Amino acid sequence: MIKKQIILPTLLFASILIGGMTGCSSSKSPDVSQGNDSGTKVADTSTTNSASNTPERAQKREEVRKQVEAVLTPDQVKELSTKLQQGEKMRKAVFSLNLTAEQKTKIQDIFKTAYPHRKGQSPGNS
Repeated sequence: MIKKQIILPTLLFASILIGGMTGCSSSKSPDVSQGNDSGTKVADTSTTNSASNTPERAQKREEVRKQVEAVLTPDQVKELSTKLQQGEKMRKAVFSLNLTAEQKTKIQDIFKTAYPHRKGQSPGNS
């Protein structure tokens, strides 16, 4: 009798445990086999990023960079180019240079004119 009292709950527990494990690790899970995108939408964000890199935007960034470089000294231009090649964002790279007060003012005006929708943000944000 004692063995039945131990064996039955043990078998019940083992079957629940095995059933739970196979239910969790099933390869027929909807998110694995069907590519359910109800979680994070990686495909949508990559589409958005590629759409933001249009030729018009690239041309505008190039024009802004040329205007900024016109305000900088030759050494600052070299330093800026290096930082941009390393992947740093334009605004952050420019304001990390050792700028004079006059240069800061001129560059802020360039950014405000080129990107009027960013006027509420501080120069440190990019």
